[in-house]
Amino acid sequence: MIQIIYRTILLTAVGGALMAVYLMINHRENLVHDPVTMPEWIPFWPLLAIPYLGMLVVPGCLSLFIREQRDFYQYLVSITIAFLVVGGIWYFYPTEMIRPPIPGNWQSHVYREMVSVDNPVCIVPCGHVITPISVFCILLRQNSRWFFWLLPLLSLGIISIVVTWQHRPIDVIYGTLISLFAVVLTRRLFEKAAQG
Repeated sequence: MIQIIYRTILLTAVGGALMAVYLMINHRENLVHDPVTMPEWIPFWPLLAIPYLGMLVVPGCLSLFIREQRDFYQYLVSITIAFLVVGGIWYFYPTEMIRPPIPGNWQSHVYREMVSVDNPVCIVPCGHVITPISVFCILLRQNSRWFFWLLPLLSLGIISIVVTWQHRPIDVIYGTLISLFAVVLTRRLFEKAAQG
């Protein structure tokens, strides 16, 4: 129980700090953003804002199932490194994507609330895949049988990112590659530190 409380405090501190930096970058004013456009073949499904927002919470909850404390620290360091890379790109290469008009139906309520806070900037690369990819890799290394329920969860999250027009597929690929790099880098660093 103590470990869960300790981890929750660490997750809140790291996640809160990263979210604060994101919101500062997202709400900068008087900037010229490079416009990017969504490919025409991507549908707009605002109802999937619900699993999209779940990607902000579910990976943190899943990280509580990481067995080894060292692996949990690796998770925190990995998401921080990936976020610093992604956030640096957002800061020095600001991008913007025009979102489609929001339908007035009940299915769009959550999406409407979400975009009232989240400006359509910080598009390249996708930062929303950082925590899901990191926790996916660590939990999968811990127990390969989890693949069969983690993959559909991750896939739904990634699809929701694209069809809510938060990021293009290529942005998701860039964010995934950055996150995978951070996971591999931190794994090697943590293994080297353990060896002395």
